[in-house]
Amino acid sequence: MRSFGFALTIAAGLLAAGAAPAQTAPPPGEELAAARAKVAAAAKAAREGTWTAAERAVVEADLAFAADAAARGAAAAFADRMHPEGRLLPAGQPLVVGPEAVRVAFADDRARWEWAPLGAVADGDVGATWGIAVISGERPGGEPFAVTTRYTTVWKRGATGAWKIWLDAGTAGPLP
Repeated sequence: MRSFGFALTIAAGLLAAGAAPAQTAPPPGEELAAARAKVAAAAKAAREGTWTAAERAVVEADLAFAADAAARGAAAAFADRMHPEGRLLPAGQPLVVGPEAVRVAFADDRARWEWAPLGAVADGDVGATWGIAVISGERPGGEPFAVTTRYTTVWKRGATGAWKIWLDAGTAGPLP
């Protein structure tokens, strides 16, 4: 599975973890477009939402993270935001701990990652966002794949005061 890249590993793990059978095939073009539209609408709502100052900080960190993944790819975006003790919990896969392990795990990833937070809580140096995502791309040989997910990211302020990923997990399923 590793040869397909980290996104496929995550997508396969999410699907194996109990996603509905309809999630096993790539969404047709219209369904993928609709999922992307839901993520874009969620991002707009998050930017315009009424948040406490602390919640706004983690929402903005999450939105900036998503924009960075779109611009530079998931490997760079995840690794640069990972707390030194941060953990990714890919479904059905080993725990990934720290920025360098994340960089290695995502090394072959070429998928398109899109997400937006739907909610947030924050207090002091810890916060959490949860939202919706679409991960899509092509397997070797050109076969498309796509999975819709819901995610939770726990953020912790790093030594510089920037929000860093302390814990990140997702689960496949339809978008609300």
